[in-house]
Amino acid sequence: MKKTFLYFLMVLLFMSSFNLSVLASSDAEVTEDGNPLFMVVFNSQNLPENVEEIVENAGGEITYQVPEVGVIEATSETPGEFMKALMTQKEVLSIGPSLEEQLDLPDFEVVESELPEEKAPVENIWEDGWQWDIEQVTNNGASHYLDREGREDVVVAVIDSGFDFDHPDLADFVDEEGSRTFVPGTTDSWDFNSHGTHVAGTIGAEGRMKGVAPGVTLRSYRVFGATGGASQVWITDAIISAADDGADVINMSLGGTRLRGQWFFTDPDTGEKIRGGNSAADIVAYNRAIRYAINKGVTVVSSAGNSAQDLSNPSKVADWQNSSRTDGWEAKGAVVFVPAQIPGVITVSATGGGFGTEDRLAFYSNYGNGAINLGAPGGDLGPANGESASKYLVLSAVPTYMDFTAGRGPEAKALFGPGYGWKGGTSMAAPQVSGAAAAYIAQQYEKTGVKPNPGQVQTHLQQTAVDTGKKGYDEYYGHGIVNSYNALAGNKR
Repeated sequence: MKKTFLYFLMVLLFMSSFNLSVLASSDAEVTEDGNPLFMVVFNSQNLPENVEEIVENAGGEITYQVPEVGVIEATSETPGEFMKALMTQKEVLSIGPSLEEQLDLPDFEVVESELPEEKAPVENIWEDGWQWDIEQVTNNGASHYLDREGREDVVVAVIDSGFDFDHPDLADFVDEEGSRTFVPGTTDSWDFNSHGTHVAGTIGAEGRMKGVAPGVTLRSYRVFGATGGASQVWITDAIISAADDGADVINMSLGGTRLRGQWFFTDPDTGEKIRGGNSAADIVAYNRAIRYAINKGVTVVSSAGNSAQDLSNPSKVADWQNSSRTDGWEAKGAVVFVPAQIPGVITVSATGGGFGTEDRLAFYSNYGNGAINLGAPGGDLGPANGESASKYLVLSAVPTYMDFTAGRGPEAKALFGPGYGWKGGTSMAAPQVSGAAAAYIAQQYEKTGVKPNPGQVQTHLQQTAVDTGKKGYDEYYGHGIVNSYNALAGNKR
């Protein structure tokens, strides 16, 4: 009893210095003139040849299109009339809001008293024991030396905020020429947020710090700007492009909510409520894009989300989302987290270290029976015990050209110098699984000349995971905590 009480007391104290940035319902986008942006999904996965004519005759204008999955984004100055006109077209399946994703990570603030004294920076981050997460997933680095040949032939596409292509721990492994940006107004995939570089470091860095699978090729597909917003059509386009470019793994440390049901839009001019079709456009678009990638042999890994929500209770999530909507849209049906709950995706919950265990669910992590496939270290503050209060966050690469003054940035810079930082979230857990997947694909390709398909990769990672929580599958960790060493050594439980 005393031990349980002490644990919850520590959690409460920990929460007092932790700002849980809840992943609220994804925002419906508008143009600069304030007109709604719509996502339109056609019955065919190929756009009609006269798609521009269809949209123009309905009183709208196409702003973006993803022809490989029959999806466009469009806008209109008369949104209600536009929706009604489009829904009379036999080619149109459904219409919904064009939704934006945000990079909403838990925010771990540092207080001045926690800053270490100025001294020479820690030179070897890995050997000095600052990466508890990678140690756990690789059995203290043992998997780094198992069947490393051929890893450069395996590509991990990171759909995120971009990379620091010159980072000393990443430069030898990133494919700048093959990287892309989908953010309008940008011409390259450099990172001005830090999230993408951090994810890339966890997957495959090697230098002062190490990732799960050093040696794999990392390619950036930038969908987030510096302020952290990404339209779903950019993300959809990035998924298609990564698959067409021959990626073996897609890491998506991002997410929002989408509807399995029907969208209703209230015309701001008439007050009329207009139905957008039986199958919500946003979920259809995600389903088609993920299926397109899987059919091309891509293993897709996603973070579960940081809202502490039970993903097995979608009606509760729907109520939660509708209660915060002010954009004229109403969701009727089941609201789910995406891409986490898209069929075929490996969905990853986050664990935190400390308190005598490295297999407890981080309290911000989403969970749910049937929704989680694997757990992985995502980090939190843990018990400081006289150590750095950041010890049990996830330390990884950040852009060397950015000066971090918020969160745990000052502490990381004081200890390690520029180029390294702590973050926590399911965003940090997903790349642990992506790294293990990439290392396993490389091993099998080197041995057999054939890359395992996404289903085989998922099954193997689940069979070699470390069983945690209830025996067998459970709602918090799925099939267990991912373990790259077990995956490479073939240690099935």
